[in-house]
Amino acid sequence: MLGKLFAQEMRALVKPAAIMLAIMVVAGVVGIGCIEATDAVSRAAGFASRYVNEASAASNLTVVLVMAALFCAFLVWASLVAVYVFIAMRFYRTMFTDEGYLTLTLPVRTGALVTAKFCAAFLLAAVFTLAACALASLAVLAISDGDGDMVSVVLSLLGGWSALTGSGGVASSVIGVANALVSAAYTVGLAFLSLTLGAWWARRHKVAAAVALYVGIGWVISLLFSIVGVLAMMGDTGTASFMLGTVSVMQTVVNLAVAAGGVALSAYLVRAKVDLS
Repeated sequence: MLGKLFAQEMRALVKPAAIMLAIMVVAGVVGIGCIEATDAVSRAAGFASRYVNEASAASNLTVVLVMAALFCAFLVWASLVAVYVFIAMRFYRTMFTDEGYLTLTLPVRTGALVTAKFCAAFLLAAVFTLAACALASLAVLAISDGDGDMVSVVLSLLGGWSALTGSGGVASSVIGVANALVSAAYTVGLAFLSLTLGAWWARRHKVAAAVALYVGIGWVISLLFSIVGVLAMMGDTGTASFMLGTVSVMQTVVNLAVAAGGVALSAYLVRAKVDLS
């Protein structure tokens, strides 16, 4: 039954998600093309520096290309955010509105419903996350003239506190991407839990209450690990490296726990607490 629910959820999500992914990829490719064109125009401007008109035109074109590249980068980021918003709003609509009332009349366990929705949502979030990482890597290669070490540095930054202790290279890049996927699971799980709590507690403005809960819970978790991370950096070099690695592992475990706990608690609350009548 879980497989059938997952397949049904994917059928509902895949078409809108495909459009958003296409926008992300096209924007990323165009942005990378703008970066390459900027480099080419800059080189051409160097040869034409003796001619004022040509140099001025090249400078103006460079500004236009840079602005276009920044706009494309914004579209890539916006597409990533949009898929999370779309996932969250579908979960809310199919669970806590009139459509949700019909959904919960199906002869299946609430846990299976929520788990199927989470699996489908995480799969889409993972695809978008990996696509964003790939586009960012290509953009860094374009900016750095093919310097693979710069790509490793950028991807390793996704690893959070572990980026300060990593040795760079492929291992740090893999850790960074893996941490980004864990963050995707955390984001989806926390969003589901926040929407469920908002539907349970709030009599009016349930979505606004859910957004406040999401921001508040996420802020508290982020603040706690920021404080612990800063304290870990205050020791000597050897101790700080070990402590920062420990903080990074702890944060990953907590993120996974929030994702799993969010799904389990959401299923329980929908079944036992949320009144859709």
